[in-house]
Amino acid sequence: MSRVKILVVDDDKDILDFLKNFLQENEFEVYSQDHGENVLTLIEEHKIDLLIIDLKLSGMNGLDISKDVALNFDIPIIMISGVNDDIEKIVGLESGLDDFIDKPFNPRLLLARIRSRLRRSLQPQKERLKAKESMTGKHHADLSFGDFLLDSKRCTLYRETEGFIELTNTEFRLLEFFVKNANKIISRQDLSDELGLESSSYMMRSIDVLILRLRRKIELIPSKPKYLQTRRNRGYMFSTVLEGEDE
Repeated sequence: MSRVKILVVDDDKDILDFLKNFLQENEFEVYSQDHGENVLTLIEEHKIDLLIIDLKLSGMNGLDISKDVALNFDIPIIMISGVNDDIEKIVGLESGLDDFIDKPFNPRLLLARIRSRLRRSLQPQKERLKAKESMTGKHHADLSFGDFLLDSKRCTLYRETEGFIELTNTEFRLLEFFVKNANKIISRQDLSDELGLESSSYMMRSIDVLILRLRRKIELIPSKPKYLQTRRNRGYMFSTVLEGEDE
């Protein structure tokens, strides 16, 4: 059985070496680097299952890198930081991070968090495979649009030509809300309220990030969305009848 692959990014060599050795002792396959360049490439090349990244990297922002990772890959992201900044944590968690751990940290606590996040990310794959065997038609779904089927009970998105499509819990909640309110213009504030986010410019930006992530998963051409359309200065509309428009 292949081992879980973890990428650790931290410009503190002592922490980097410690984490690499500690995780290898706990039977993970570990990749590490002391800078934030080429993180996306490394994740794709090595089929990384989980990313651990420092918030403050030399010359780069770990949060920005994490947002790019969240936009391109459906893997857990754990950020570690020596800066106790609640705003950074809130923005990070609402923009794709799965966990935030302050330095100095208890390595056993980090290990527990890693295993918890991996269970959440890997277990749904097994459940979706089981569900796929029993799903044979639209009557299994609560909602649908085009040739997509949503199952609110299982929190799954299914398409006949693709099978089950990976969605985070927040992505599913957002898509479900849009489908239930199809062909209505919905403001960023209303979307923020639905997801329980704070009303701030930081949180409004996280809504836009979630929209981009959803478009990558349901649109044929994400830059020219058919379903999840922008209504400039008003918000977004999930269209089931209109042609898409550019962002």
